[in-house]
Order: sequence, then C-alpha cells, then structure tokens
Amino acid sequence: MRRARLGCTSNVSLNSQRVCRVAWVKWCPFGNRVAVPGLCSLPDGKSSTNDVGSRHMDMDGGDEEESDGFSLADFKLSPENKVILACAFSFVIAQMDKINISIAVIEMAKDFGWSPTVIGLVQSSFFYGYLLSQLPGGYASTKFGGRNVLYFAVISFSLSTMCIPFAASTIPGLFLSRAAVGFGEGLLPAAVTDLIARTVQPSQRSGATSFVFGALQVGSLVGLTLAPTLIDVWGWPSVFYMFGGGGLLFFIWWNQVLTEIEKTTPGIFAPVVDTSVVPENLEDDQVPWRAFARAKPVQALCFVHFVHNWFHYTMLAWLPTYLTDSMSLPLSTAAKIALLPPIAASIVSGVAGPSADALIARGIPVGIVRKCAQTIAFLGPAVCLSGASFVDDDPISSIALITLSLGISSFSLAGLYCNHADLSPKYAPVLIGATNTVGAIPGIVGVVLVGKIYDSTDSWALSLFAPAITLFVLGTVVFWVSGTATRQNFERKSRNVKFGWEEYWPNMKKLQ
Repeated sequence: MRRARLGCTSNVSLNSQRVCRVAWVKWCPFGNRVAVPGLCSLPDGKSSTNDVGSRHMDMDGGDEEESDGFSLADFKLSPENKVILACAFSFVIAQMDKINISIAVIEMAKDFGWSPTVIGLVQSSFFYGYLLSQLPGGYASTKFGGRNVLYFAVISFSLSTMCIPFAASTIPGLFLSRAAVGFGEGLLPAAVTDLIARTVQPSQRSGATSFVFGALQVGSLVGLTLAPTLIDVWGWPSVFYMFGGGGLLFFIWWNQVLTEIEKTTPGIFAPVVDTSVVPENLEDDQVPWRAFARAKPVQALCFVHFVHNWFHYTMLAWLPTYLTDSMSLPLSTAAKIALLPPIAASIVSGVAGPSADALIARGIPVGIVRKCAQTIAFLGPAVCLSGASFVDDDPISSIALITLSLGISSFSLAGLYCNHADLSPKYAPVLIGATNTVGAIPGIVGVVLVGKIYDSTDSWALSLFAPAITLFVLGTVVFWVSGTATRQNFERKSRNVKFGWEEYWPNMKKLQ
C-alpha cells in the first residue's frame, strides 16, 4: 500500500474542471486505473477522451472535497480493470490445462510404457492445435471482438481437457484431444491483446500486458501445486477432470461480469480506431497480410517470439522429467521444486511492466525500452543456462540458475508482448496471431527434438540448454537490428501489392 495523488491523464484543459481525489490505493500493475469515485471525471459525469485503444472510466462526478481518508466502499475496480482481471484469470485456467500433462505424463508413461521420444510426441501434440488457431484467432478477434473469441476459447479448451482421460488409451486419440486443447488456448493471446488494445491507454499498456500474461505463471503455480496431490489421491485422470471443470466455472463467472460491464459502460468494447494512419483503398474487413509479411519489424518480432517460446515450451515440458531424472527426485518433490521458476517469473513480471511504463513516462523512447527489456529477457537466461550446464553435480546451484533464468525471461512481457500494439493497435490481435503462429513451432519441433537429442546424448546440457542459449543470442541481435516501436501504416497501398510468386500460383485463393 502506498499513498499517492492520482493524476489525470486526460488532455482536457484545466478549465474543464476535472475532479481528482486523493486516496489510498493499492499498487496496480497496469497504472493508476483503480477506480475511485471522481477520478478523472468531469463535473457532469462525462469521461474525457483518450488515445487510440483506450478510454477513461465513466464515473459519478461532482464537486467534492479532497479527503486523505480511505473507505473500502470507495475502493472498487473500474470496468476496464474488471476486463483486465478477467483476461488474467482466463490465462490462469488456460495455463493449468496446458501444464497438467507435464506432471500427469510421468504416471501415464508408467501405465502405458512410453519412451522419452513418445513422451515428447504426447507433449508436443498440444502445439499442433495451438499453431493452427493463431491466425484464425487474430482475424476473429479483430472482426468479432476479443470478448466473443474468449468465450469460445475457454469453452473449447475446457471441454477438450475433460475428454483426455477417455482418449488416453491410444496415442492418436490422446494426440487429437491435446491438439484440441491447444486449438482453444491458441485463440486466447489474440483475444486478450484485442481487449487490452481497446481498454488500456498506451502509456499503461506495458503494465497491463505484464499483469495479464504474467498470470500464466500463476496458472503454472496452481497447476503444479494441485496436480501431484490430485494424482496421489484420485489418479492422473482427476487432473484433467478438475482443471477442465474449473474452466467451465470461469466461463459462467465471466459471462456475469461481461453482462454487468456492458450495462454500466456502454461502448467499452467498441472497435479500435487508429487516427494516426490513413487507409489507402482497403475495405473495412480486409487485413493487410502482405504488408505484415513485408515489414521487417514484424519479421523480427516473429523470430523473437520463436526464441522466447522455444525456451519456455521446452523447459515447461521437460523440467519435471529433468528433475526426476538428473536428481533422482520423487514426483511430488520434483513438482514442488518446479514451482520455483513460476514464482520467480511472477515476481519479475510484476516489476518488468511498471518499470517499462516508468521509463517511458520519463521520456525514454518506447523502442529503446522494448529492446532493453527484451535484451534482459534473453541474455540474462543465456548466462544462467550456461552456468547450469556446468553444475549438473550440484543440484542446488542448478535449480537456482534454472529458476533465475525463467524469472528473468519475464522481461519479455515489457518487450515482445507489448510490441504488437506499438506497431499497430488496430491490428495487434492479428499481429500476435501471426507471430504466435511462428512461436508455436518450438512446441512441435523443440519439445520432440529435446527428447530425441537426449535419447542420443544422455545430456541435458546439450539437449535442453545449448539450443536455447544459441537462440537467445541470435534473437537479441535480430531485435536490435530490425525491431522498432514506431507505429506502422500497414494499410499503405504500396505495401499490399501482390508478391511476384503469386502470379505463378493462379489457383491460390486471393489474399485479402
């Protein structure tokens, strides 16, 4: 808790008689958007205007005396913050359904006699569906709104998770059910990015993004904590029933919250209108795919997303196995140790976003902030993993370095994950769908490749650490050379002309 005077971020002149309160507020990771009656409101109750993709809360205004006291009755979440919290909760549920297999697969492998290669195939099946839903999710979020896509996503991956025990007796059945979970979860990043772009102003976007995507670590914590206990008491099928059921309960709650928000704040989910660029002969429902493909900043962001996900997906899938194999730990102990990296990542994610916003507020260029944050997120873990490669015989040091590497990598939330909206708030959902499509490839290739390399070398340093270290260095160089936070006009006609190779593929469906 800290005492702070809440400032008005509106560009309305002082003579518009804004009313701002002094209040005790909890620190909020996405800026001073905790609603206090009278905050940034006009005397007639109308809210001021904002930059693209954001809007102030509609509050009950009125001339009131400033007060240093705090009442719980005065403290409430704004509609915008309710949306952000709901997005965070959706990621918690999704991550629980995603990581449950990394714990359950250890017992499943014993029951079905799977080799490390088969385990890698089972764990990678999620990412086939995840990859396929990225671009459709981005397009659907832009066209129909992230809130509607989030509805479908949660129902989809929750029901698919509950079907896994019925399909686990055969590899094809398990593969398809996990791919279905991945398809549903692949819709979430674009949906959430769309909701952030619509409800959070640019100066607070780093904090909002860090808060929402940082919820993935909370999901890992909850999942890794509950899964071993559920397996010990009721067996591995219970993990999928309980976690999938939690998603259905979230859906019911989110529907109630959404209904309330739409009643109290009409227009909060209105489409983003970017007045900083002028469209050139594009229809309203067209997406400038060719411009995305030509843009070097988008190409760089695709590669950075690939690198980030390679590290996280391979570590997420293999860390419990690494702990049980290299340190001969029982499953329950390995699962408890596996909680340390998400804890570290949660702490860092709570620092990365607000720190980036603070630097931007002090006048440091957004592009420099993004690149510095991503450099920390890549080179920090590279150093830690290099150290872990040489201390296999020291479990404490190895665990500490791996934990630190996963924690530091959360600085990507202030770099990579904010950059889509920097480039284009209007097309941010489609952009994150495009980069996440490339980013899903490590889940398919990387997870399996780690298992194959380990089968051949019997070395975790060569199979798990070395590829990530190499990619970290390459990703840092690419982002500094080609990355930017400058707003891009993807709707420029010259950027959307056909590629030369399209003339040689006459039966190809015309791109929008």
